[in-house]
Amino acid sequence: MRILDQLAMAFMNLWRRKLRAVLTVLGMVIGTASIVVMISLGIGINEAQIKNFEQFGSLTMIEVSSWKYTETRDGMGTSTETELNDKSVEAFRKIPGVKAVMPRIETWGFIKSGQYVTDVSILGVDLDVAEEFGFELSDGRLPNPHTGKNYEIVFAGHVMNNFYNPKTGKQAMDPMTGISKVTLDRSRFQLTFDSSNIYDNGGFMGKPMPMPVGGGYSEDPSQPQPKGKFYKVTPVGTMSEGNNYSWYSLMDINALKKLAKENKNIMNLDTEKYYQVMVKCNDIDDVAAVKKQIDDMGYGTYSLQDALEMAKKSSQQLQLLLGAIGGVALLVAAIGIMNTMMMSIYERTKEIGIIKVLGCRMGNIATLFLTEAAYIGFFGGAIGLGISYGLSALLNGFLMAGSGMMSVIPAYLAVFAVVFSVGVALVSGMYPAVKAMRLSALSAIRSE
Repeated sequence: MRILDQLAMAFMNLWRRKLRAVLTVLGMVIGTASIVVMISLGIGINEAQIKNFEQFGSLTMIEVSSWKYTETRDGMGTSTETELNDKSVEAFRKIPGVKAVMPRIETWGFIKSGQYVTDVSILGVDLDVAEEFGFELSDGRLPNPHTGKNYEIVFAGHVMNNFYNPKTGKQAMDPMTGISKVTLDRSRFQLTFDSSNIYDNGGFMGKPMPMPVGGGYSEDPSQPQPKGKFYKVTPVGTMSEGNNYSWYSLMDINALKKLAKENKNIMNLDTEKYYQVMVKCNDIDDVAAVKKQIDDMGYGTYSLQDALEMAKKSSQQLQLLLGAIGGVALLVAAIGIMNTMMMSIYERTKEIGIIKVLGCRMGNIATLFLTEAAYIGFFGGAIGLGISYGLSALLNGFLMAGSGMMSVIPAYLAVFAVVFSVGVALVSGMYPAVKAMRLSALSAIRSE
């Protein structure tokens, strides 16, 4: 029997009992749609988690610190420090899979413009690789390395709104009009790291400000206190909001080191060491290997992938649970296919006997019944997949109201759904097919 004849005959056998075939296909439709929608919900949750993590930073970045925590067998832990310096930075750059390395130093300062002042958190970074690490500007450009007596700076987005008069406490920005007396284009700005330059004359709102102890200041008020300088700074841009660095004002790391050395009695900032170095990998697949190599060098490391892996494990467990729930419906459908095929054998026993007597091979008879089962699986899987896309669009369009993807059906899941439903149908039809193949031709012909 030719393959085309088998396909045509199998289809006609199903068509003769349309209602039963439709009900059996409907069982596969429900089973396939259930399992696809359930798994798509798990995939959607997983992708939403990845997007949430990406908002907090790139998944290809590794934060390196000098302190490493190691948990011991007794449940306790030990912390060890390995100096993080320029040699460390060069060593990181040589690790395979590393795209860029950025040391960073951080300090506080005060920006003064006329009678108004605001405090700022200043981040010094290697500006040559800053864009690789997600430093985004809402306007302007990145600072140039320090030249002459002028220092360039990128203000954090909130800086211009926070200027106030330390003597009166009055804001520079009018709360009614939103117009500030301090503007980027018309105002001049000075930077100092010494709070006494800001609060020494009359303190804050007329009240004396206590001077900090330590960090260069003498505990004895009678002793002369170190006095910090004012440095002219030119704002050349503004940081974008909504990322990890939006609250920092940005300067060239070498310029900030120079300022720290000139104000070492006040700032107490070690310019020979780094409290943190950022490492960016070429690809997300390189992160684990690079992270391990840095760990082996004695440094503490953290990557968003650490948290993401934990989230992925939870997501995979959820997908298995949801898939199992959908699988129950598919199992019921598989039992329905087996029942349909067994009933078909009992109804067509005489027909099977005649086919055998006419010389049809047993393998062709088994193939005929398996083809019928495959038809049921294919149509059930294809229609179920179409319904799954409709349900997915309904969930995303109406329940999520365009705010995200609650259900995601990737191409591989669509193909898997149809192939799997056909596979389940074939397995379900295996026993009836073997039973039909083993029927005695004479007994089958005599049956009524």
